[in-house]
Amino acid sequence: MADLSALLDKEASAEIETVLSEAQARASEIVAQATSEAEALLASRRRAAEAQREATLVRARSAAQLEAASLRLKAQHAGVENVFTAARQKIVDLAKNPTEYAPVFAKLLKVALEGAGDQPLEAVVVNPADSELAAQALKEAGVTAPVETSEDVTAGVRLRTGNRSVIESTLLGRLEALQGELASEVSGALFGAKAS
Repeated sequence: MADLSALLDKEASAEIETVLSEAQARASEIVAQATSEAEALLASRRRAAEAQREATLVRARSAAQLEAASLRLKAQHAGVENVFTAARQKIVDLAKNPTEYAPVFAKLLKVALEGAGDQPLEAVVVNPADSELAAQALKEAGVTAPVETSEDVTAGVRLRTGNRSVIESTLLGRLEALQGELASEVSGALFGAKAS
């Protein structure tokens, strides 16, 4: 019986060792699978984080480029506006210098008279500072029409005809009329070929 007990103990020990060995092998498989899944999950999250980081960088770059383009356009617009403001001031200053302004005024009057054609003139309207200059220029042009003054006429002349049409020939009016066309040229001169 002692032999039987020893034999049973030996078989039980062998069975226990087999079960333990299988359990350890299975535990190793489970740990390896869990480690593999954890590494795959970690790699997936790294890829997702990297993709999100790249997308954020792309959005930030795009936003920065848009902001830079906006600032560049604002600077160009301000530069062009400054040129036109300076040009307006030069025109106002020219109108205050009788020696330089008289021949310019005569040309502006001539253009307005040509625009009126054969229409009878009701009045020649000029800035109050230009009334004597207008009277002299009309006399030299051989035109008889009353000279009226108005503060809203600067650096030029406005004709009112007998049929109620108005013909204006002023430097500021011409500048305003050409500003759209000249803006791209001014921008190109200020900022180079990239401005257009």
